[in-house]
Amino acid sequence: MRFSGCWAGAGLICAALGVLTAGSAAAADMPFFSPPAPEDGPVELGTGWYLRGDIAAARSPVLNIDGAVTANNFVNNWSAGLGFGYRYNSWLRTDLTADYQPLYSRSGAAYVATRCQIGAVGTPPGGPFTGSDPVYATCSPYFQSRATTAVFLGNVYVDLGTWGGITPYVGAGVGLDVMFQKSQAQWYQGNLVPYAGVTWTDPYTLGTYMANWDRSYSNTYLKFAYAFMGGFAYELTDHWTIDVGYRYLNLGAISGKDALGVTHSRKLDVQQVRLGFRYLID
Repeated sequence: MRFSGCWAGAGLICAALGVLTAGSAAAADMPFFSPPAPEDGPVELGTGWYLRGDIAAARSPVLNIDGAVTANNFVNNWSAGLGFGYRYNSWLRTDLTADYQPLYSRSGAAYVATRCQIGAVGTPPGGPFTGSDPVYATCSPYFQSRATTAVFLGNVYVDLGTWGGITPYVGAGVGLDVMFQKSQAQWYQGNLVPYAGVTWTDPYTLGTYMANWDRSYSNTYLKFAYAFMGGFAYELTDHWTIDVGYRYLNLGAISGKDALGVTHSRKLDVQQVRLGFRYLID
């Protein structure tokens, strides 16, 4: 005997199929089985990119190398730079910066006078000579020297919250200092005759000698640099922010010669009071 639509022995199977079929039909109408709606536009990968520009009043250390003695006061130099960065959230941002700063530039006579040999006389006077004594004049150097630095840093900043529109921050950076030095020293006698090229013959040894204390060199050095900074920012518009801060910058060591040709070296650390603007691109 057959029942309507199913064999008697398969009644339970047919019942189960009926339940599953009804469940599938109901599920097709449930919202969490619906395919996701297409996006209305392109997905943004991130916002927060910005450009920056800075100028600074700088205090460089007093240098007495290569004839360039800088003034010992707070502001004796300047710096300018550009960069770009990314703000991750309300408290963390990073950027890459490139800054240029002249360290010193000097052209003029150094206030140094020293004896320079311009001849020799035999001893004892009248001979026969058993030795000789030098004849001296007074000589002074004239210097032309300069040094510049280009500093490339990767920086990270922590913004410390905003009060009344003002956001204080602290930061640090590491990178590379590209330092260029050039120096030339020419020596002159008191009568303004160049010392280089002065010749004399020693009456005892009969040897001929030529004077030349002039020297010149130029070179580019790569040095490790690091910085610490702090300051505050104020948002002028949705895109423009003004930034006022302080930066300590260590540029490694700088070396050069004094007027007498003795080599000196010292740490080159720079303090800057900076004024900058940041432009938020998106």
